[in-house]
Amino acid sequence: MKRVLFLIATSIVSISCLFAQNPPMRMGGPRVSVIVDNDLCGDGDGLFHLVHQLLCSSAEVKGIVGAHVGAQKSWNQDSSEMTKNNAEISVNRANEILELVGKAGQVPVKPGAPLPMTDSKTPVVSEGARLIVQETMKASPEKPLYLLFGGPLTDIASAWLMEPSIAKNVILLWIGGQEYDFGHPFPPEYYKGNNLVEYNLRLDVKAAQTVFNDSDLTIWQIPRDVYRQALYSMAELDDKIAPLGKIGEYLTSKLGSFARMADTYVLGDSPLCLISTLTTTFEPGAAGCFYETTPAPTITDTGLYDFSKKGRDIIVYKSIDTRLLFGDMESRFRLAAKSNK
Repeated sequence: MKRVLFLIATSIVSISCLFAQNPPMRMGGPRVSVIVDNDLCGDGDGLFHLVHQLLCSSAEVKGIVGAHVGAQKSWNQDSSEMTKNNAEISVNRANEILELVGKAGQVPVKPGAPLPMTDSKTPVVSEGARLIVQETMKASPEKPLYLLFGGPLTDIASAWLMEPSIAKNVILLWIGGQEYDFGHPFPPEYYKGNNLVEYNLRLDVKAAQTVFNDSDLTIWQIPRDVYRQALYSMAELDDKIAPLGKIGEYLTSKLGSFARMADTYVLGDSPLCLISTLTTTFEPGAAGCFYETTPAPTITDTGLYDFSKKGRDIIVYKSIDTRLLFGDMESRFRLAAKSNK
């Protein structure tokens, strides 16, 4: 009997050691296909999202489109990039991140529109918009392509104007737009000057009018009051992200000194990964995030919402699961840093 128990114990230890050296492989491949379109030339939250997205095994990134930040200069350009437009600088940041996570050359990276649309009926034709059309035509209503937009809507508005039939094959997940009545409005003193219109919407109001007023695209919107729930502290950044080798060094350096003006920073683009990718095993969904189905507002020429006309139904998120979002992000960054040693 003692010998049998000894053999069982030995077997358990051997199997445990084997799993420790060779963790079990995940079953199956990617569950969703995505394209990331973001102003990576802007503030650093888009960089955090892209690293996180690329490290997730259940989403296949079909392409990355570098977006603009309007007529303003890039927030994080290098001296060698002074003659480049914002979309081209966003492409540079995307390629740096692909190199950082060991996927250089494995994902198409294209520049989107260099500037906003001049009117809501005329597309800004770009390599990025063409990539969106190309990949969307390979998708289907049963297996849609998730378009993860963390900046202006220029490229999807242009892609839809170029080929309206893509609407049936995509889900547009957008970080942008101001609060809804059922959300969490900010104190009145917040709304001064242009701040009433949310930043990403303000970058291209004409594109927002195309998407909301004219198109038949499926929209999942994460408005300002919700994406600001992705609040990360500078202490957490220094303690949990900065020490993580090249990934930590790159991300913390690209935030810029302005991020240190407060003890917190909004990683507002990260919910794109949470809602599209970090979903439940059976009947996939972002179970810890809550939304409201509501008629789409009409976007006015000033970028405000007009609810006097009833638009098609869209999904507007009301809350996000920051526990899962940041826990998963930190662990994936840490594991990637270990594997790169």
